[in-house]
Amino acid sequence: MTSQLASADARARLIDAARAELAERGLAGVSLRGIARRAEVSHAAPKYFFGDRASLLTVIASEGFAELTDSLRSAVADEKPRLGDLGRAYVRFGLEHPALFELMFRPNELHPEDPALKRAQAESIGILASATSAIEVAERQSEVVPPARALVSWAFAHGLVALVRDGALQNAGGGADASTLADELVSVFENAMN
Repeated sequence: MTSQLASADARARLIDAARAELAERGLAGVSLRGIARRAEVSHAAPKYFFGDRASLLTVIASEGFAELTDSLRSAVADEKPRLGDLGRAYVRFGLEHPALFELMFRPNELHPEDPALKRAQAESIGILASATSAIEVAERQSEVVPPARALVSWAFAHGLVALVRDGALQNAGGGADASTLADELVSVFENAMN
């Protein structure tokens, strides 16, 4: 029993260390050796628990999607989610967690067919889809899972994160505050989608 607790503790410490490495060093700076050093475990421990770097990063990306889902849910005050509220929550999450956000959308760094990752991704896009499905049904569009409007909305919000993060939105907006401009653009998008 004690060795099981020690194993669970070591695994959790590795995940925490990997998240800290990701936040401090960015995706390119994450190494299994650095993670092991930060977690104060043997250099072999990450491979023992996860097999490879991509498996460990996949666990972190799955957690990231779960956190994004929580952020989206908390942005929805009632049973009928508003597209603008979800868009703003998505952009805010991406800007508050830039390295995690980057990892979540880098399938070449992950095991994209991992069942836990796929479930976490589907759950987060499902919330966005719930805000757009009423619009699609009203227009009598064909059933597409996820709905085309959900994918367009996701692409819009994701693009806003990239534009703000890279400084391009501020430049295009004549130096305006990026978060204010992003909020305004989400409102324009929401009005256009309704």
